[in-house]
Amino acid sequence: MSNADYRWNQTQAVVDYDAAAPVIHPQYVTVQDQLLAALPYAANVAFRLVDVGGGSGRLVERVLEQFPNATAVVMDQSEPFLGVAQQRLERFGARASFALQRLQDDWPAAIGPVDAVVSTSAIHHLEPAEKQTLFAKIFAALPSGGVFLNGDEHRSASDAEFRTLLEAWGRHMESSLAAGRIPASFDQVIAKWRRRNLDEFGAPAKSGDDCHETIETQVEYLRAAGFTPVEVPWQHELWALFVARKA
Repeated sequence: MSNADYRWNQTQAVVDYDAAAPVIHPQYVTVQDQLLAALPYAANVAFRLVDVGGGSGRLVERVLEQFPNATAVVMDQSEPFLGVAQQRLERFGARASFALQRLQDDWPAAIGPVDAVVSTSAIHHLEPAEKQTLFAKIFAALPSGGVFLNGDEHRSASDAEFRTLLEAWGRHMESSLAAGRIPASFDQVIAKWRRRNLDEFGAPAKSGDDCHETIETQVEYLRAAGFTPVEVPWQHELWALFVARKA
């Protein structure tokens, strides 16, 4: 998928999504809570991380608040998302920086050395081969002792269970939309999500779609990239936290 086709290159859509993200994703805040708790740093330690597919900078904002000596890069392929992130993180000055890069790009060369890589609700949009390439890229970018934390969606091994969870999420979004907790502009976004994930359940997914894979498959990808140990300390319904370390 080219950047020109990327649906988050429309400013109003990005602003609306940023406002409603904690409602759209039932585990949005919990995923961030779990990820922050898993960062292996004392509060006063200086470290540098990159949030790949970091969107509007909500996670990086919490990192910089919790770790006052940390610096962070928000990396995303959407200029409107990075614009919102720049406004959100302006108060942190030089501690926050920004990179317009796709997950598929050679972003480590553009960003430079980091101690940790984090991501939430982004990598599941990559096809299997793209995920594996990204995990290898992250492993190569990290120093010995570095860590990769990914809070993201996954699929159940059982089609029946997976579909049930997707249907529950769809009902949550639709009821939230009807109650005015999600902007009316998201009516078509939710309709397209339902068509891709439920009406066409089981159909092949392409890069940019929801390319869900099981926890076990993603753990295998991370181990194949060189990470050890790889742990999943938290999971709930469609969401899980992957913690992968580079020895």
